[in-house]
Amino acid sequence: MASITEQFNVIISTYSTKLEHSSLRQDSPEYQELLLSTIKKLLNLRTSVFDKLALFSVNETIDDVSTTSIKFLAVDYYLGLLISRRQSNDSNVTQKQSMKLIYLKKSIESSVNFLTILQDYKILNPLIGEKLGYFKDRYEPQLSELYAQPKNDKDLSAAQLKREEKIKLFQRNKEIDAKLHHLESNLKNDDEDHDHDELLRELYLMRLEQFSLNTFNNIEQNLYECEMLSNFLKSTAHQNKSSSARIQKESSASDSTDFTDKLESINKPLIDKKGQVLRNFTLVDKRQQLQQKVRGYGQYGPTMSVEEFLDKEFEDGRVLQGGEEPEQAPDEENMAWQDKETYKAREWDEFKESHSKGSGNTMNRG
Repeated sequence: MASITEQFNVIISTYSTKLEHSSLRQDSPEYQELLLSTIKKLLNLRTSVFDKLALFSVNETIDDVSTTSIKFLAVDYYLGLLISRRQSNDSNVTQKQSMKLIYLKKSIESSVNFLTILQDYKILNPLIGEKLGYFKDRYEPQLSELYAQPKNDKDLSAAQLKREEKIKLFQRNKEIDAKLHHLESNLKNDDEDHDHDELLRELYLMRLEQFSLNTFNNIEQNLYECEMLSNFLKSTAHQNKSSSARIQKESSASDSTDFTDKLESINKPLIDKKGQVLRNFTLVDKRQQLQQKVRGYGQYGPTMSVEEFLDKEFEDGRVLQGGEEPEQAPDEENMAWQDKETYKAREWDEFKESHSKGSGNTMNRG
């Protein structure tokens, strides 16, 4: 059976080579299957390190921890990174986003636990330790607790302070990179002037500090994503509630059978034989209400006959009456009519002879 150190190295190698920069999509079944198996292995290793073997104790300092055991303090750091990459394969978008929110919160919990362990051993960066003190609920931090918040819209001091803190963390990270490169070079050269165990110990502690800076950035990114997912789920829940209320309203309005899920019978008579009222009722002129709806907004079918409609139109004065009398058919045997038509034709001929074509409106052309 492989030792704890060998198991830890295999897990870290799997994360670095196959999960951190993978050619597979993070939501692919192959990636998630490998990720889940790696998380299970790391959880089992964590149980062995902290519970079964009890390599760490709350009563000891970092000087009491052996050099080979120091790297196991980063178990929760890697656990937070792995869990943040978990995704559900549920086809329902809302359910999938809900599970992602749960995974992110679990990742934040593991990340904060890693920072707390470093703080207990007094090897946590002071600026990060100060941030932990701002958390009201340490394992459920809020985005507003990471940095100082402005007092009002015109207050720019909080933004300036946030910028300065980010610059400090960035500069410290660069310093750690340079020191790690120097320590790794000395270990490879195996210089006799340096104690190998001391170099390795300093290297492990320096990596833990770098991990703590990365962890704070990861927590901030995860909180941003949690806020987006929470807003999405709230919006979806509100839309679903409004949609269901609208559908229920439409179905109740369009149900011609007057269906009700109440226990009373809606079709029982209004009064019994003794004259006692059996159910509530309202005296309304249903016919008049329907007629008003037809002439109002919305699409309602006709509720009157054609005769009633025409009577209503005549009553409202919408029907045009009167007009010119129909022209009588000409009587060719009537001599008076023939004389009239003859004179009319002669007058037209005389008019055409006295008015040549084009002599009308000359548009001021003379």
